[in-house]
Amino acid sequence: MKRSLWIALGAVGLLIGGWLGYRQFFPASRTVGSLVPPGALLVLASDRLQDTVSARTLRTQMSLRQVPFFDEARQKLDRFLYATADTATVLKFVSGRNIRYSLHSISKTTLDFIFYIPISSADQDFLNRVTNPDPRRYRVLNHTFAGEKILDLVARGNEPVGSFILTDNFLVGSVSGILIENVAKRMHQPLRFVSDEPDFRLDDDHLAGLSVRPEVLQSLFSNAASLVKLFLPEELNLQFRQSASRSHLIGYAVDQIGNRRDVAALFAGQAPRRIQHAYLIPQSTSTLYHIGISDAGQFGQSLSKLLSSASGDFLRERFRQIQVDTKPLYESLGSDILLCRLESRTGAPRQVLVLTAQNGKQLANMYQQVAYRSGAKAASLPKSYLGHKILLLKVSELPASLFSSLFSGFPQSWITQHGSSLVIANSEDAMLDYLQQIQRGAVWSTDARQAELLNETLRPANFTAFARLNRGQMSVLNTWPLGWQNLLDKVDPATGTSALANLENMAYQASYGNENIQSTVILGRTTRRASRAVLNKLLLQKKTEFNAPLVSAPIVTGSLSDSSAQFYAQNNAGQFVLVTPEGDKLVQNNIDGPIRSNALGVDFLNNGRLQYLFMTDRTLYIADPVRIRKEVALQSIPLPAGIDASFLARPRGSQQRNLVALAAHQDGHIYALDRQRRTFIRLLTASHKGALQLPFQVMTTPTGMDILAIQADGTLNHWRENGTQYPHFPTHVERTNEEEPEIRFIGPALLPPDQTQIRTITDEGQLLTLTRNGLIAKRIQLYRPVRNGKFRLFPDEDQTNWLLLRTTDTEIAVLDQQGKRRFDVRALQSGRNNVRYHRLGSGIELISVKSGGFTMLYDLNGRILNDRPIPSDFPVAVQFDDRTNELYILSGAQQAVQLFSIRLR
Repeated sequence: MKRSLWIALGAVGLLIGGWLGYRQFFPASRTVGSLVPPGALLVLASDRLQDTVSARTLRTQMSLRQVPFFDEARQKLDRFLYATADTATVLKFVSGRNIRYSLHSISKTTLDFIFYIPISSADQDFLNRVTNPDPRRYRVLNHTFAGEKILDLVARGNEPVGSFILTDNFLVGSVSGILIENVAKRMHQPLRFVSDEPDFRLDDDHLAGLSVRPEVLQSLFSNAASLVKLFLPEELNLQFRQSASRSHLIGYAVDQIGNRRDVAALFAGQAPRRIQHAYLIPQSTSTLYHIGISDAGQFGQSLSKLLSSASGDFLRERFRQIQVDTKPLYESLGSDILLCRLESRTGAPRQVLVLTAQNGKQLANMYQQVAYRSGAKAASLPKSYLGHKILLLKVSELPASLFSSLFSGFPQSWITQHGSSLVIANSEDAMLDYLQQIQRGAVWSTDARQAELLNETLRPANFTAFARLNRGQMSVLNTWPLGWQNLLDKVDPATGTSALANLENMAYQASYGNENIQSTVILGRTTRRASRAVLNKLLLQKKTEFNAPLVSAPIVTGSLSDSSAQFYAQNNAGQFVLVTPEGDKLVQNNIDGPIRSNALGVDFLNNGRLQYLFMTDRTLYIADPVRIRKEVALQSIPLPAGIDASFLARPRGSQQRNLVALAAHQDGHIYALDRQRRTFIRLLTASHKGALQLPFQVMTTPTGMDILAIQADGTLNHWRENGTQYPHFPTHVERTNEEEPEIRFIGPALLPPDQTQIRTITDEGQLLTLTRNGLIAKRIQLYRPVRNGKFRLFPDEDQTNWLLLRTTDTEIAVLDQQGKRRFDVRALQSGRNNVRYHRLGSGIELISVKSGGFTMLYDLNGRILNDRPIPSDFPVAVQFDDRTNELYILSGAQQAVQLFSIRLR
């Protein structure tokens, strides 16, 4: 080829390259991608976000504006636009426009949005309003940054409203002037590549688009970073539409597999599946992870390859140790692997792993074989509970060793077999709670709305992660970076609720192919919404009348919110009456006096169902409900002389399988009920005689059960289960000098979960903090406004948290843990008061105050929850149903038991 031809071809190539480069750096018409500053955390797109939505629609459907980050973007734009024009003008301007929003970090604690509104020459009238607002209220300043003119809208008092830039095609604005300067800098960079823009489709079916970078996902899920890294794509470009029920928004995405080849290989040959065993998921589940399996053998081979190359040394070495036994275990797996993280009122992790099986017996045997190969010692004798044999395997992180680090958090494995499925819990409490919920049918399959979500809204997938935000005792935002918390966790002044209150369910689902990941994000709620007019109204649901007055509070069994609940009542003739769900009143037997204690549900008879223990002054009774025959079998055990009949405790963590209940003696000893010998035995002996201040605290430890109890004179006991006390215990709390009054206690001591210091308070108001060896670390005297006011520690009924209480004959004051007043209640009836602290799950905490023949309910800020007093001669029983956002109260008054409900949200 001639040299001149080569020169000509080179010249043409340079011209084409130069033209393409020029258009890359200086596009003929700007796109949103050429305006967005680098580092955007999210990019949103919608043509309906600014539309008006009726109150009825907000109650009956899931709207974009009820998703926190969409709503925050809407509010930022509204603040800017409504400062320049009236509502009709603004709505006409934004109607049908594909407006985009990008979220950026300004500092470690602050995030904010930039909005990009497409404009044309037809919008000149509105733009004139923006650049020339009403001078009596606003003015527009301008300055130049990076060669671009920036306009600043400020109020007459110089309060900034927002800054904006007008281009030929876009009005670009933000509340933050810093972000607009970043846009100007982006527009005038000498070397600037236009970023790729997701092609969001917006029409009648598609409401919005959302693009998220992987770094953002990892920052939001830092406590499950391995989950994000393993299962989620490197970038999500979601298109949202409404679900068929209109209770959820569904975002679909198909993204390239990128560097997620490991997880694609894991699910090679696995057909996406729905969750098929919803009857094994308990109602108290706050987070669920599901892996669907269609070919167990192939899944086992792929998982073995993944674990053999695990990044963590511990898991990699552990898998090499157990690999020889894993093949038959994997081949025994059924269609579902379910990891349920249960709601925890103390913050301690409570996890249950459910492995469905083709061969349940083989799966259980192989799991034990793997445990022994991992170093577990010979198993102790199994415990019986509700017809299940529960076995403890003392080996750490066995589920993670078999199924990846997503399944970590099991310091030991409590296992049992339910049907053909293997159930593994990380603590005995978690296992017992799980079995109780399964037995009484408190599972997802019995909840019609949850079942609809599983069967219709969620789609078949290889992997599902599901979070129920209203089931977490603490807000999910607490684990997020501070900038996200400040952006989203704001209280709506109109409702007084968090921005996340309307968002109950978050789910991510993925199906993996050779080249793409098909992702689904689901945002919404299953709880029925109602008008605010019904909030806090006390509604009578059921009333059961008796022929004689009641002498004790009714005993509840089951859930008050559904038709399966039954309760027991006792009248002044000594009759013990069963009230069935149908309202039948069946006299069962006579008992020898009023019921004095709480009712404790235990498996006393080992017959596969719960019995309820309660005490009169002389006798402990065992009530065994037989629902088929609508009767209750009553058995009795005489109480030893001196037993305090007001309190029964569960022996949590006890190594002695026959102990089912604990009670205090007037001399300070602890007695235990032995179900085999059917009698009370002295378990722990107090060296100093004196009644214990109830409730005493029962704690689970790696070596068994511990009990912490204080006596009125300040003697603090800290027992081990074997009867010995910890070093330096019992210890005696004494006054610091002779001028102080004698130390006395009228309330308990408490060692809060996951803390190392013991808390208590004297009746005179000295707030004490003690170390684990019994020494006083801190002593603070609280303000005592009246001389006859008495202080006591005020734990909730399950001893998962505590407040302080200051009482007189006619008033109470609830204080926080530092002694600061939260609220008080006055004008109470002298000598006829009872105060209780209830933590009901789903973030619901309340105080019940019974005075005379009525009860009032308060939240922790002192706001009254019931619009009228609840008739009650005894303390009320309280339950919360998160499916309906209703509080249920069972009350006994005169000759009737009444069931009330209050809608709280």
